[in-house]
Amino acid sequence: MNQDAPSNKAIQDGTHTDLQETEDSTIAIETINNQTTNIPNKSLTDKNHYHFITLTNNLKVLLVSDPQAERFSASLSVDVGNFQDPDNQQGLAHFLEHMLFLGTKKYPEAGNYQSYINTHGGSHNAYTSTDVTNFYFDIKPSAYEGALDRFSQFFTTPLFSEALTQREKNAVDSEYKAKLKDENRRNNQALKTLFNPKHPYSRFAVGSLDTLKDRPNNPLREQLLKLYKENYFSDNMALVMVANLPYNQMATLARQYFSDIPSKPTIRKKTHFPTLISPTDKPHLQFVRSLIDNSTLNFYYQIDAQEKNYKTQPTRYLSYILGNENKGSLYASLKSEGLINGISASTSADYGDNALFMVKIQLTNEGLAKIDTVAKRFFATISTLKSSPINPLYLEEGLKLSQLMFNHQSYVDPQNLARSLSARMLKTPPEDILSCFRLEKAADEKQVRALLKRLSPENLLVQLSSNKTFPDNWAAKKPEWQTEPWYQSEYSNNHFSKLFLDLVNLSVKDTQISLPEKNTFIPESLDLIEEKDTTPSIVFQKRGFTYWNKSDASFGKPTAMNFLAIRFANAADTPEHTLLNRLWSRLFNDSVSESTYAPYVAGLGYAFYPHTNGATLRTSGYSDKQNTYTTWLIDQLFLFRPTPERFEQAKTQLAKDLSNQKSRQAYSNANSALSTLITKNSFTTKQLEDALRTLTLEDLQEYTKKARENFDIVGYSTGNLTKEQTKKLADSIYQRFSDRLSPKEPLEIETKNLTTPKKYHYQFESTSDDNVVLYALIDTSAQSTKKAITEKAYFSILRKLVSSPFYQELRTNQQLGYIVGAQDLSIRNTPILGLLVQSPNKDTFTIINAIEEFLQEQRSRLPNVSEKEFSQAKNALLSELKMTAKNLSDNALDEWHQIAKPDPDFLTREEWINNVEKIQREDFIEFIKRKLQSTDTTKIITHNKAFPKQLIEQQEWQETSPSSPKL
Repeated sequence: MNQDAPSNKAIQDGTHTDLQETEDSTIAIETINNQTTNIPNKSLTDKNHYHFITLTNNLKVLLVSDPQAERFSASLSVDVGNFQDPDNQQGLAHFLEHMLFLGTKKYPEAGNYQSYINTHGGSHNAYTSTDVTNFYFDIKPSAYEGALDRFSQFFTTPLFSEALTQREKNAVDSEYKAKLKDENRRNNQALKTLFNPKHPYSRFAVGSLDTLKDRPNNPLREQLLKLYKENYFSDNMALVMVANLPYNQMATLARQYFSDIPSKPTIRKKTHFPTLISPTDKPHLQFVRSLIDNSTLNFYYQIDAQEKNYKTQPTRYLSYILGNENKGSLYASLKSEGLINGISASTSADYGDNALFMVKIQLTNEGLAKIDTVAKRFFATISTLKSSPINPLYLEEGLKLSQLMFNHQSYVDPQNLARSLSARMLKTPPEDILSCFRLEKAADEKQVRALLKRLSPENLLVQLSSNKTFPDNWAAKKPEWQTEPWYQSEYSNNHFSKLFLDLVNLSVKDTQISLPEKNTFIPESLDLIEEKDTTPSIVFQKRGFTYWNKSDASFGKPTAMNFLAIRFANAADTPEHTLLNRLWSRLFNDSVSESTYAPYVAGLGYAFYPHTNGATLRTSGYSDKQNTYTTWLIDQLFLFRPTPERFEQAKTQLAKDLSNQKSRQAYSNANSALSTLITKNSFTTKQLEDALRTLTLEDLQEYTKKARENFDIVGYSTGNLTKEQTKKLADSIYQRFSDRLSPKEPLEIETKNLTTPKKYHYQFESTSDDNVVLYALIDTSAQSTKKAITEKAYFSILRKLVSSPFYQELRTNQQLGYIVGAQDLSIRNTPILGLLVQSPNKDTFTIINAIEEFLQEQRSRLPNVSEKEFSQAKNALLSELKMTAKNLSDNALDEWHQIAKPDPDFLTREEWINNVEKIQREDFIEFIKRKLQSTDTTKIITHNKAFPKQLIEQQEWQETSPSSPKL
């Protein structure tokens, strides 16, 4: 359960999460009086049917009949969030969200809802933001009504058990503490000290044991009930249901299960908040000491609330220019001098009557040293914007691209669709619920001018986060350091100095920076091909060169994906070669960043990334100009030669990234440590850090020279491209490199040979104060099997059977921590069950004992699992395996994974389905008995704190490391 709701040039695979538009489809809107209005608001590619109804209790309901849905979903949003927290009970709205999962009058058992969802192949979650609390789930169709029944009880008869109230606040506290060293959380909470203290956004929102407690004459449970009764009523909610069901049947379910939510027809008074940024007599400058080696300069401008401007979105004009990475842009100017690594511009959600326009700049060490230059260049760009005429080209391009991408959106899965729409329904009229995800018309000049006027020093906050030096001359007085109480950030707030204000006011239009030119990469042809292949096939093959194709426009989008693997010897066989491969990809991506921005904006993405066998170039997006784009990128790659300055910058940044890895979430590092530990020829972060220090530009030049001189190529094109187009692309690439090609036998990533029945532990590096334990049960009997499908299927079913009990016992009952879960970590031919606990207040010994006691209970429980429970888990797995692709990338990435292997097999999924269908309860029980009794199971614990000596002495746990050739 998240406290918060969920721009770089990432690869675009056509799976945008926004919604879609068409001209000839409609939403049916039914009022209480059964009047229906049809509104044309759907996309060309949207096959759903939408019906809006209002129940007799005034609950707004959007029913989405999705003919492709293989999971059915529902989401209910409530117009309440942490802005409604009482002053002395911060985090109460978030805590209330947690409590609704812990039992209702009809289903009093705390884990009933979660268990039902999990055992029927579904998922669930919720989040609390500033002004919305959103609950959602998905589930297999046969269990949909049962899930709706349990889900709806949250909003009619929650128990708010006194015992669970006192227990669950520990989980909220654990959730808060799990991110005590998260840089985003630390910086954001520190930034709030600059905001108007009378504005609710300045407060702490997550909740902790210090804020969630019984008050004199005001018990915590009573406060929960009060907040619930004041806000959880039907008029204050919106429900979305998505299913492959007729509208009438869905309407019946909605009325049956949600009509009992109480109504309060009286209009709730709109809360008016003060301005977010206080007048200029308050500090507007902040320095924050970072825990990691990273320097970020953030500019925040207070602007007027923007949610009502969804039809024109005038802030796009600002972000389009300030976030631009084309030649001549602010980004390009600063990047060319080695001052920044990245820049992004965006607009926050509304915080009452205000929002924030934000520009975030990632500084290099050189950029931090020359921070005045960075600031001067930024303010010069603002000055250029203000003094230049509003260019209709940017407004029209923004409109065209928004509608183009909206019209050709990919399928949105039921859960994401329901979650997104229910939150929008609280603030958007029904007739705009789909179209609000794209521009309806270009913003007018008056709107943009009004925004530009807000970009003034009075509305500006500046935050610099770094673990190095700070520009004290930006501050009016000598910085005085304080400690932020919630995340313990060290920060200093100050007024702007005269020198800084001169940077703001005197940085006039800069000749180094120009505004963007027309985007020539916007696709012109959106026609769909008629060819349709069912599987990939080789369409071009020569010595050292194999190219595959699968023409497929069945998803109704004019998009494609191209893959090109360049395989060469010794690509990643040592730490040094692994690092040189990474440096090559970083430096190349850096060299083309300006030239690839316009294609990215126009819907053409790319990625160039290193791997064990070499490197891969991948492009995706609209098919119209993609092949030309692909060949241009290949040419740039082979022409590219890094400069000494760029090499040193990339090496420095890579060293920072390696050093900062230990600051990631501890549970994430636990999983990474296990993978490194059991994988052959893998290297630890420490090994990489040590190897990086001695690498030189000459090493990289020698490495890339050998890579470019002798290699083989495997390629694949799929989507809205004909065979002839693919052959032409393949031939063009082959002609470039025919004299350098020679066959290479690809290396496969392998798991180490594990010794049974052994028990190993490994301590990984982490800056987290939490204790994390990942307890892995590894089946070694399948290691001689090529695929081990049956064995991995057994472990998948096992995970489904233990997941809910493990969560219920260790998270809900024992309150060991917020992050608790059973994971299927199976890789290659190795089945693995992972049991994970991250705790802020329990030691490693206590956590391991709790996990082992749970496993002991399962040894007794699982041999007696009923046929019904077994069938539910098996069918949930089958349901996942049988899900069909909804977007091009769903198939393409799996197909490419096979093509890159020595022996491609495009029937692996069918093989999985056949194997799972044959599994019987008796066979499963016999198999699991052997695994849980450890006769051929290796146990490995990865942990971040000292391992208990008593476990080494009493249970013979052995310390190991990734350098061990055999475990």
